[in-house]
Formats: sequence, C-alpha cells, structure tokens
Amino acid sequence: MGKAKKVKLHRNKTNPTGLMDVNDLIDQGLAGNAKSGTPVEAIVEQLESPVTEEKICGLQSLATICQGEINVNELVENNVIRIASSLLVDQDQSVRHATAGALRNLSVISVELCEFMVNQDVLTPLLTLLNRYPSNGQWTPTFDNNMQNQMDERSDTFLQAVNLLWNLCESTSDALNAFNQSQLLEHFVTFLNYRVYGEEIAIAVAQCLLVVSEDNASSWRVLANHASELTGLLAIEAVDNTTLMLRALAAGIIGNVPVLLSSHTSQVLVCVSKTLEENHRLALGKLTSMLPIEPQKDGVDLEVTDDVPIDDETEAQSHQRRRKADLPSEGELEVRGVGRLLQSQRIAAEILTNICSTDDDDWQSDGNENDNNAGSDAESVYDYDTNELNGSVENTDQMSAEVLEAITSLALVEKLWHKAQPVAENVYQILIESEQSTLKKLEALRASAMLCLHNLCNNITTDDLGGPAAVYNVWIDLGQQVFQGQRSGKLLEASTSLMRAALEHLRKSPELFQQMTENDLQLMLNGVIGCEDVEIRANWLRMLGILGCLLPEPLVKKIIDFVLNTCANEADVWVLAEALDAMMDIFADNDWHAIMHELSMVAKCKQLDRIMREKLKRDKRQLGDRFPAVSTVRTNLGRFCKYLETELKDYKPNMES
Repeated sequence: MGKAKKVKLHRNKTNPTGLMDVNDLIDQGLAGNAKSGTPVEAIVEQLESPVTEEKICGLQSLATICQGEINVNELVENNVIRIASSLLVDQDQSVRHATAGALRNLSVISVELCEFMVNQDVLTPLLTLLNRYPSNGQWTPTFDNNMQNQMDERSDTFLQAVNLLWNLCESTSDALNAFNQSQLLEHFVTFLNYRVYGEEIAIAVAQCLLVVSEDNASSWRVLANHASELTGLLAIEAVDNTTLMLRALAAGIIGNVPVLLSSHTSQVLVCVSKTLEENHRLALGKLTSMLPIEPQKDGVDLEVTDDVPIDDETEAQSHQRRRKADLPSEGELEVRGVGRLLQSQRIAAEILTNICSTDDDDWQSDGNENDNNAGSDAESVYDYDTNELNGSVENTDQMSAEVLEAITSLALVEKLWHKAQPVAENVYQILIESEQSTLKKLEALRASAMLCLHNLCNNITTDDLGGPAAVYNVWIDLGQQVFQGQRSGKLLEASTSLMRAALEHLRKSPELFQQMTENDLQLMLNGVIGCEDVEIRANWLRMLGILGCLLPEPLVKKIIDFVLNTCANEADVWVLAEALDAMMDIFADNDWHAIMHELSMVAKCKQLDRIMREKLKRDKRQLGDRFPAVSTVRTNLGRFCKYLETELKDYKPNMES
C-alpha cells in the first residue's frame, strides 16, 4: 500500500511563530478591538504621511515589528497591508525599496498571512513594480566593490520584490494564477543571467521559477522555449555554494518541465551527482567552529570611516556608515553559504525523487460514490493470500535504462545514504544553541535524502541497491538511529519509511534475521505503542508484517498477537488497514494453524471486520486517494475470516507435533 510519491521542490511555509490564523482573526470579529495609540496605528499614520521620510520610517518599523501575535493581529485590524502595498509603486525609489523589504518580511511568517496579503491585493502593485524592470538591457544592476558587492537600491528593490512574489506563489494558487496572466515569465528567464544581474537576483528568480513551474503547464509552454538558458546554467562550474545552488535550481526547473527533462535527463542527473558530492559535514564542522566565538551585534556600529565625528557627517557619509553597519559579518556569510549548500543538496535529492516517481497509479476519488458500494466485494482487486498488495520491489519497468545506469555509475545510492546520516553530536549541539535555521536545513536535507532512497527502493532491484547484506545493514543502522531517539518528527517518518522500504527487499533473505531476539522485536512493538503519528505508526506495523514472514514461529506469534490487539484499539482506519494487510501477508506462505487456534483468530478477525466496516463507512470521504487500498483490505479481511474458519475446521491441536 506504499507508493513512491513525487515531492515539491520547494518548502511550503509553516507557521513558525505560532500566530493566530488570519482568517480566524477576521471571523472572530476582532477588527474593531484595536487600541488607540498602539505602535501599529502609529505606523499607519506614518505610511499615510505625504512626507517621504515618514513613510520610510513607518516601513522600517513594519519590517521589524511582527515578532508577536498582537502585532500581526493589529496589522490585520488596521488595514496596514493594503496601505503598505500601495507604496510599492510610490514615486520615491527609497519608499519602494523599503516597502518591498517590509512586505517580504511579512510574507515569511505564515501561509495564512500570505493568503491574506493576496486578498488585500498586494499582487496588483507588486506585478506593476516588477513589470517596470525591462529585460532588454535597459536596466542592469550596479555593484559596490567596497560594500561586499551590494547592489544599488533599485536593483535591491527588484530582489526583494521577486522574493515576495516567490513566497506568495508558493503559498497560494491565486498568486500563481496572477503570475501566469502577468506575462512576466518570459522576462524572468532573462534575469537568470548571473553574470549580468548578479548571483543574488539570479538565485531569487530561479527559486521563484522553481515554484511556479511545479505542475504548471502554462509555465512549461514558456520555459520549453528557453532550454539553452537553463541548460547553460547546468554547465557552470560551481566555484562556491552560491553558484552550486544556482545550478541545482536550474536542474530543478528543468526537472519540472517534462519536455525539457526528457531531453536533458543525463545532464540533470550529472548535476544531481555533483551537488551531492560536496562534503556538507566538513562545511558544518567549519561553521560550528566559528559560531561560539562569533561576536554578536548588540546594536548599530557607530564607527565612522575617515575619523569624521558623527555630528559633522554629511547625509552621504551617514548613509554609507549605516550601510556598512548592516553588512553581514564573516560568520553570517558562512551561515548563508552553508545554508545554500544544504538547500542545494536537498533540491538535488528531491529532483532524483521525482525522476524515480510516477503518478500512473494515483487514484483520485470523486467523492460521489454510493456509500453502499464501500462494502462491495466487487471493489476487491486482490485476494488476501496473493501477496501482491505491496507490489514487487523488483519492478523496474517504470524507470528508464538511462536513469538506472546513472544511479549505478554515479553512485547515487551511496551519496544519498551519506546525506541521510546524523552529524556528530557536538556539531548538532552547537547548531541547537547557535544556529537553529541551519539545523532545520540540515534536517530537511536528511529527510529528503531518505525519501529519495525510499523511492529508489520501490523502483530498483536489491542488487542495484548493493545486495541483501548492504540493504540489511542500512535497515539496522536506521533502526539504531531511531531507537537512540530521533529529534524530529519528519526525520522519524522518513527513517521508518526507508526502513519499511528496505525491509521489503529482504523478504527472500530470512537468514539475515537469525540473530534477532525477542528483545529486539520488543523495541519495534514499543515504537508502535508510543507513537501518535499515523504515518510512523503505519510504517512500524507494516514492518512487523514483513518480519512475520521472516522470523521463527514464537516471534511470529508475538507479532500476530500484538497486531490483533493493536487493531482492536486503532482509531485511524488507514492505519488499521495497513496493520491488517500486514498481518494477512504473514499467512501468504505459511498457514500457522497453531497460532490461529491459540490466539482465537477467527473470533478476533470477525470482530475487526465489523470494526473496519463501520470505520470505513464513517471515514470514507476523508480517505481521499487512500480509499481504494483501504477498501481492498476490508474486502480481503472478510475473505481472510472465511479462510481461517476453513483451515481450523479440521484442525486438532492434540495431534500437532
């Protein structure tokens, strides 16, 4: 019942601040509760001022104020976003710059806030602003060599605006539809020329294109005409983590466009391989050695160049001083570089995941089926004892010879496994204490690498994975990591998914499990007992079913007894189906008559059949594309009950040897 799924090559926004859903805020009618004289009301007054300096001051406050729930709530209550958005097309360049930066800061808070921003018509002035930047060479950025190659203000405004558009398109389909209609895509491809527009603009545009090209046929028609520009980025030598990321993003865009991927699969896979070759552990080690001694910026650096007293500064000198004070430190630049390395490798893993995935077996429920049909035997696709519910792990028909050859010749399995490993404990602790954002990127990379390996397990042979012994070692290593305490729910789900997929490859290798003890098995049982996540719980139960086909009778009995008791108390119908499917699978090659009799399986399975019928009828519409598989298990359970009765009809316990 586990399928290889495609993944999005971008990160959907979460709600990292735990702020109230904007829509809930509006529904609760809080719009009239703003207190007079609040900071947000002061910002509104500044934004509506005819004085440029007042507007900029308000926008700078807006860019930094959203640190607590009350502030975001007040932004909604006081119509701040609609007022600020209009300043994206203000006649003053500095106002436009400050507005783009402030709105970009807001857009990273949550998906809900992005949706509200779109509802407040941010897109009209934003797209108008972006359309003012010609792609025919009439505008190009200028860079200040004395200021870490910072761009001029107009160019930085474009950068902030592109990042804002990227966040909005990633969060809501309304923004994506508006982008499709804006005719901006053709221009955006031009801005990928990092030699002309700089690496920062090229990366921001590439990240935006990666998002908008995801399952978007409108974008494919345009991007298909720009193969030379995109493949040219695949050929660049990655001299640092910035160019490495730009190259990976280009590969991701090509991977999103079917006609481009079909023509350039080999180049994309080589790019994936080169990206994964970079040693992220070494980079993290260097970074964490810097973090404890990196001085913190407690305030604005008041040092003035050329020994000019602050009181005697000209406006230009004051502006230059503030710009220098805002420049990133060596440590901050290192953090940015390592972050881009980790993001590049995550993107590479996700590209390969999608190349190794197909949607041919996806099923979408129309939600209009007759409820009475939910229990019909006509829905059954397999009999309970055919051992075909999980599919064959040796099926490679869905993957081309070109991809299979690349996976082997480029050692992609080994490279992905390296990315999936935990880092040294001291590095991990420093990241927790000093650099949480980098830690999140690291965990996202590890999870993506494991998901990619999971998809590979579902699509290539055991020999292509290194043979049964190598797969077994991966399974054991992952188990040790899990039982030593995974620190992230996403990592635990990815780890158990990969363990489950690896174990499927070991069905024909029972000799590898001869040393497994009851205590070893108990660890897995405890994993199910203490697990609240349905995906992880289903992975554990599926693994127990596979082990039931590999272990001796005493341990098989323990597994079946545990699954029966677990199913009786399982609230989620999909997990219940996974567990029952796994249990029925145990009887595919061995009847286990003594276990059937000693555990009173006929009565227990009939009770579970009644429970599952009720749960399936109740939760049918919530199952979505899982409904057919769950319905099949329910049908097979009824047949399994009849099978148990038939097998035990003439069974005499006292005659068993």
